[in-house]
Amino acid sequence: MIAEKKITAFCFTVKSIGLTQISIPLNMANALVNFKKICSLPLVQFFSFIASFKNAPKKGFFRLNHLRFSRKVKCLIAFAIVAVLLISVFAFLPKQNGTSNNGGTGLIGSAQTINSSVWMEVAANAWAYFQPGIGVNANTGLPYAGGTSFTGFTDWDLGCYIQAVIDAQKLNLIGNDSAWNFSARINDVLKFLENRPLDTTTNYPFQFYDATTGKDDSSVSKEETVDVIDTGRLFVALNNLINYNGSLKRTLDNIVLYGRSNYTALVPGIESISLSSTSIYDYYVASGFASFWPSQLSNAPIEIMNNIFSAGNVTTYGDVSLPEASITGDPLLCSVFELNNNSSQLMALSRQVYLAGEACYSATGKYVAFSEGNSVSNGYIWEWVVLPNGDTWKITETGSSSYLTVNPSLWIIYTKVAFGFLALYNTTYARNMIIYLEQILPKPTNGYYDGADNSGHLVSGLGSNTNSLILDASLYYIQNNPNN
Repeated sequence: MIAEKKITAFCFTVKSIGLTQISIPLNMANALVNFKKICSLPLVQFFSFIASFKNAPKKGFFRLNHLRFSRKVKCLIAFAIVAVLLISVFAFLPKQNGTSNNGGTGLIGSAQTINSSVWMEVAANAWAYFQPGIGVNANTGLPYAGGTSFTGFTDWDLGCYIQAVIDAQKLNLIGNDSAWNFSARINDVLKFLENRPLDTTTNYPFQFYDATTGKDDSSVSKEETVDVIDTGRLFVALNNLINYNGSLKRTLDNIVLYGRSNYTALVPGIESISLSSTSIYDYYVASGFASFWPSQLSNAPIEIMNNIFSAGNVTTYGDVSLPEASITGDPLLCSVFELNNNSSQLMALSRQVYLAGEACYSATGKYVAFSEGNSVSNGYIWEWVVLPNGDTWKITETGSSSYLTVNPSLWIIYTKVAFGFLALYNTTYARNMIIYLEQILPKPTNGYYDGADNSGHLVSGLGSNTNSLILDASLYYIQNNPNN
């Protein structure tokens, strides 16, 4: 498995997509082999061979109006029949990279009904990623962003891990092993936050840390002031940790409010951006900061959401209306699943994004679960459901504001978003989308893979973002369907 690396840069300015997150891929997916094409060659040769006897005298191969074939032709016929059968079978199997589920029936596909028992199995599959030696370093207790293929992590990834540990504890997925129970895992994280090396110039965290050492991962870190998006995501998780275990409040306040990094200096910038931003990223990040600076920022998320709904509207695929704002899957679903007291506006926005995807599928036959993440051939990308200029279904890549030209058949269906929609709406469309992914993705022995495109190509990679959000979705469904 080849994991893509993501490099996140900070841009503390008001742009069309808010607090801009930039990523740089370090490798591309491998090319695919078309087995169907290979199998077609013997057929072409066979029928060419048969055609050569069309006008031959009726002797030798064809005699007395009876079809009597030589041993050579019989062998060719047998080979052709086998080839036809192989083509028929493989034509219905998706093209893929890496190890597949062999088109088998997965958990969602085999379930008669989607209920809390099924979601517990989904959660257990996602939690498998966060086991030592798979998605967490066995010595330091720190998370890998992309499994053992990429051992670096950002504050966004650390927030994902903290949230995953909270979710798993609530779902009783964490065992009593003292080395890897809830307290031990959280203590490893807190020890890191209290003692991690900081950029000596800025006194803020480095962009990437190496999970094997807890030190700066200089191979991918950039010299930045601070990554506000990653920081805000971490603050959401830390606030949820306080809400779950109040005894940690003093420790976490000391880290965030009175620690070595002057995060308070970032508050005026968050407050200023909230006046005009229409970005769902900014909404999520502002919510994280507001949880620690409520007196200054309690209205910031509300203002951003009001901005989103006050923006103009664009209609996509019939009559589905979307606000002219920066909307994509990760920050939208993280906001729904992880923030407290969700507003009716947030839930309405989530519903419209889902309906837009279903309408897109009805019109094009292509599944839609837009978000950010690794892709098959374009590195790390952002799939935008809608943007402030009214453009819909656009894709951007690292370091460029220009749109990629991507055929809908190559749109990435992100596993985390598909499960998020199923948890929220439990529709036939959401279920069929996951069944499609189950036929392509490897069995989730060590967690769920990131996704696949609409042509059956696998996005190679296991990661913390995917499996943390799937745990979020599982917990949400189970908590909101207590009698199911």
